[in-house]
Amino acid sequence: MDNAAPTIPSAYNQAGGVSPDWLNKGDNAWEMTASTLVGMQSVPALVILYGSIVKKKWAVNSAFMAFYAFAAVLLCWVGWAYKMSFGEKLIPMWGKAGTTLSYKYLLSQADVPSSAHFHKDGSLETATLTPFFPMASLVYFQFVFAAITLVLLAGSV
Repeated sequence: MDNAAPTIPSAYNQAGGVSPDWLNKGDNAWEMTASTLVGMQSVPALVILYGSIVKKKWAVNSAFMAFYAFAAVLLCWVGWAYKMSFGEKLIPMWGKAGTTLSYKYLLSQADVPSSAHFHKDGSLETATLTPFFPMASLVYFQFVFAAITLVLLAGSV
């Protein structure tokens, strides 16, 4: 067996600049693009959908419900919900609440603690994933899906 360290693809080699060694601009650009596309296609589409399935006098109210829900999720998500969902565990299905608004936290390399897998004896089987983009991109990515989930749930009620 070859014990050589795995080689990094040439697309991940840095070409200089002031960005950290772990940052891959392509990964970060795709993460931000995918997140933005989800937000852009979901809010206008759901505003039109919810505005069209209710009586005419409630259409504006239903449309603004989607906007308000999206904004409310943003405040809750960065205030306490992201770390409660993906941060340090308090109990097996519940995390410790905490803010994600610290610039040191947002500019650090992203990690997905919930991706760690453990053996039955408690020893680590698979380490956490550490993608090549900052935490800010991951927080934003998870936010748009949390927001669209709430908007869909509100629309179904």
